[in-house]
Amino acid sequence: MSRFLVLTLVALVLSAPAVYAKNPEKKAVVADTPEKFALLVEAIRQEMAPGKRYEFLDSRKRDAVNRDLDRMGEMLDKAGSVDAMSQEEKTELFSTQERVNGVLAKNADDRLVCTHRAPTGSHIPMTECKTVRELATRRAEGRRKMKEMEDSQRALDAKMFSPAGG
Repeated sequence: MSRFLVLTLVALVLSAPAVYAKNPEKKAVVADTPEKFALLVEAIRQEMAPGKRYEFLDSRKRDAVNRDLDRMGEMLDKAGSVDAMSQEEKTELFSTQERVNGVLAKNADDRLVCTHRAPTGSHIPMTECKTVRELATRRAEGRRKMKEMEDSQRALDAKMFSPAGG
């Protein structure tokens, strides 16, 4: 009876955020057995490579995610499965899992970032949404164009002010 009550309570707690969330985020990490978890960890670490989904993680967050994934793996290896864990271990595993999911979800390249402002020449604010990858690409392109303009201006200045170019 007690076990049924605990399982029902856990199911309610886990389902509550999905019921109340307008846009529930997809969980990047779900851990229940060491074998499944090892496959997930391998896939997540591959997705943290340049050009992949979680490439925008800074080194501090990347290290924290790797530490948490290692800790979760140790916990699952020791217990054998989530079902075999004590309630304290399950709570620690769940908290660690949520921390990893939070970091990965906030740093995914397909996460939308929206701004609400009036465009140049207008007083009517508009909402514009772009993915993290689009923003990073736009920023890099802007830097590249700025560097090209500076280089061409330096070349013109050098040509104009050189003794042979005047």
